[in-house]
Amino acid sequence: MARSKQYAQRVNILKKVRVGQAWRLASVVERNGKIVRDHVLISGCDEHHPEGGYYLEWYQNGKRKRHAVRDFADVIEAARHKSIEVNAQKAGIIETSQEAEGQRVTIGQAIDEYLDFIKAHRKERTYITYRYTLDRLLRQWCRRFFVDQVTREDILQFMTDCYKHGLGKRTVYDKLVVVLQLFKRYGKIKLIESSDWPHYVETIRSIYEAEEIGAMLEHSDQDEAIFLKFLLASGFRDREVRHVAWRDMDFRNSLVRVTAKPLWGFGPKNWEERAVPLPTALVEQLQKLRNAGTGYLHNWCSPI
Repeated sequence: MARSKQYAQRVNILKKVRVGQAWRLASVVERNGKIVRDHVLISGCDEHHPEGGYYLEWYQNGKRKRHAVRDFADVIEAARHKSIEVNAQKAGIIETSQEAEGQRVTIGQAIDEYLDFIKAHRKERTYITYRYTLDRLLRQWCRRFFVDQVTREDILQFMTDCYKHGLGKRTVYDKLVVVLQLFKRYGKIKLIESSDWPHYVETIRSIYEAEEIGAMLEHSDQDEAIFLKFLLASGFRDREVRHVAWRDMDFRNSLVRVTAKPLWGFGPKNWEERAVPLPTALVEQLQKLRNAGTGYLHNWCSPI
């Protein structure tokens, strides 16, 4: 089987596929002058690989360039346009400048740099959320190569792709915020109109009724009951509860504090420490628990 021909001898069509435990770029397979969908050449053999995406590859100013193409239906047309552009540049019809090109930021470069910034300056949970939005969704779906090429239509298409993959309006709203933050960092602002934002219903959070709380306390042992009362009285968030320590307790003034724990990589929301008053009866139970030095709650609230 012959390798896929180069469009105008300049642009190759490749597909990124998984071979064993690794990903690699492979030439696509052609039959009767047409590309066979999801078929690539691996060590000279025709193999079927439905996973992965398509890429264009060409050389410009002596450097190899690649650009992802989101949909198989767009591959041929994208290759044709790129071939025309490359040959026009070679013929001098379109002028190119290595210096000007070097100043342009690619989508991939912008994503990598922004994620490095988020990883260093934000919490791990924020980084993981941003990484999925930018590295998995935007990098795969964005049709543009450079940041300065992005338009309102590209953002709307990104939203459409999110909907097609089953994401809800609230989720798409959150993803859109992250994407627009990325482009704003590189000077691309006002990419969408106010009417373009997804509209969603803000759901009411479920709460425990007094009867339900009473039932839980009734069926709890002593340690579990103290823990439930602490959750109820403090109103601490999940990560705040998991990172509270005995040193955060002020038994004299019946207070518990939310404090940063750099050793555990924990910081309060909005980077603000705060103190929360607790009922005196609960504080007395917690003090007895600490003095006893037993039970799983003692380990939960152990000192650092």
